[in-house]
Amino acid sequence: MEEKLKAIVTRIEQSKMSNDDKAELYATISEGLQATVWPVLLKYMPKEQLEYLSADPKGRVTVESYAKLIEDTIKDGVALKEIDGLMNNVLAEVDSALKEEGV
Repeated sequence: MEEKLKAIVTRIEQSKMSNDDKAELYATISEGLQATVWPVLLKYMPKEQLEYLSADPKGRVTVESYAKLIEDTIKDGVALKEIDGLMNNVLAEVDSALKEEGV
C-alpha cells in the first residue's frame, strides 16, 4: 500500500497540474481513504467500550480513552487487514483515474 501511495504522490507532483489542483486532489484522496477506514474501525470496535464512552462523551472521552479504543480495535490485526485491502482498492482506483486523465 505504501508503495502505491508513494507512486501516486510522485505522479501527481511531477504532473503539470497547478498547486491548487494538486491540493484539491490530495484532499479528495485523503477523504476517500478516511471514508474507507472509519466504517471498518466502527465495525470492529469493542461495543461495550464504545457504548460506555458514548454514554458520557464529555466526561469519559479523553485522548487516552480514545487511543485505547482504537488500540483495542486493531490489536488482533483483523481490522487492519481489512483496512489494508480496502485502501489498496481505493489507491488502485485513484491510479486508474489518474491514468485516464493522463497523469
